[in-house]
Formats: sequence, C-alpha cells, structure tokens
Amino acid sequence: MQPIPHRFDHSRAIETAGDGGVPLTVSVPASVARAGVIVLHEIWGLSTPVADLVVRLADCGYITAAPHLYHRIADPVVTSGKFAQARRYHNTLTRAGLILDIESAKAWIRAQGAQKIAVIGFSMGGTLALWAAATLHIDAAVTFYGGNLASPRWPGVLSGIDAARVLKAPWLGIYAGQDASTPARDIQRMREVLTNSATQSAVMVYPKVRHGFALDPDLPRHAADEAADAFEQTALFLKTHLHQANHPFP
Repeated sequence: MQPIPHRFDHSRAIETAGDGGVPLTVSVPASVARAGVIVLHEIWGLSTPVADLVVRLADCGYITAAPHLYHRIADPVVTSGKFAQARRYHNTLTRAGLILDIESAKAWIRAQGAQKIAVIGFSMGGTLALWAAATLHIDAAVTFYGGNLASPRWPGVLSGIDAARVLKAPWLGIYAGQDASTPARDIQRMREVLTNSATQSAVMVYPKVRHGFALDPDLPRHAADEAADAFEQTALFLKTHLHQANHPFP
C-alpha cells in the first residue's frame, strides 16, 4: 500500500470551476487514477496545507478536489489565527450552499473518470465529512477532529452523533484526546452508536495530542508521529473502500 506522501509539487495544485461556478483546488494523478477524493477545509478557509494535501492525495492515485466553501464571501483565507474572524466566515455557511459545493466537487471528479469518491475533512470540514457520509451519495468518509458531536453546527446539518446514527457510507473518525471540542463522553457515545451501524465505521483517538495535530506541520500542536499514523490509517481506509477492480492497488 502506498502511503500518503509528505512531499508534493505545488505546481500540480490548480484552481478551476465546478458546476455552478464553485471554485475548486484540484490535482490529478500522473498515472492511472484509482478513485476520487473531496477534501473539505478547516474554518480558516482553503489554506496552503489543504492545497498541499490535494496534491499529496493525487500522488497516491486519487483525482482530488477541494471546494472553496467561502467563495460566496470573496473566498477569504485566515492566516492570522484569529478565530473570531474565521468564525464570522463559518457562520455564513448554509446547508444548501454546502450541498451545492460538495456536489460540485463530486461532479468534477466524476467528469475526470472516477467511479468511487470519498470525502476527507479537517476540523470544520471533518464535521461536514461525517454529515456527508450520512446524507449525501458518497462511498466513504474520513473525519479529522470534527467538532459538534452532540449539537448541530449549522441549521439543517446533523450533529456528529445524529449523523452516526444514519450513516450511509463507511466512515473513519480520527480524534485528539486533548481536544475540548470533542469531549471523551461524546466520543464514547459515538462509539456506542456505531455498534448499531450497518456501515464499516470506526473511531480512533490519539490520547496525547490536541485539536489540529495532523494537517499543518508548521503549527506548534502538530504531532508528527500521530499524524503519520493517522494518514497511514486513512490510506488503508481509502484502499479498502475505494478499491476498483479495473484500478487495483499495488
């Protein structure tokens, strides 16, 4: 199994427009594609680490697209770490707009030839990845430390626990043990709910790390060993659920 690499070529992350004019950052494999992946960004907007991951996933053989979820408000990216500013952008999102953006990314990936598509999301995007696995037509989803397990984040968007009750696709939840936004009691409730799920879904917790430990290696809270393991588990999950007979995995 090929792991998700750490090196990438920024020139291979390009911007295009999907259905409805939704801006997408995309990358395609240099060789035959395995399947497709939609990447959903954090509250900060479509940042450099998200674009990096788009290329890294393409290097694994996935046609990859990340919708710019803030495109209706001039597509801002918060690089200052000012959460209050990012929260204002977050609060402009709507269920209808989110569905349009995710479906636009999915349509673009399908137009490139992918048959199966997964969603991977981080923090805010992780919340959305779980919701997508419960409500949209996708083949698998991975959540990295998405909050709002016990209460909805936006009107019409299920909480994490409610989404887990009605999962349609296999889902992998990756959480940080030192994350106040995902209390241990809520994660335990998620595990209990998943025991009744017909999907192949699971929760993993890295006990010593904090929220945001995986995506951006330049942050103080980045945990290299746990991030490497989390991405290895993600690669295995994608291999398991996106395998296509005509595009076998090495």
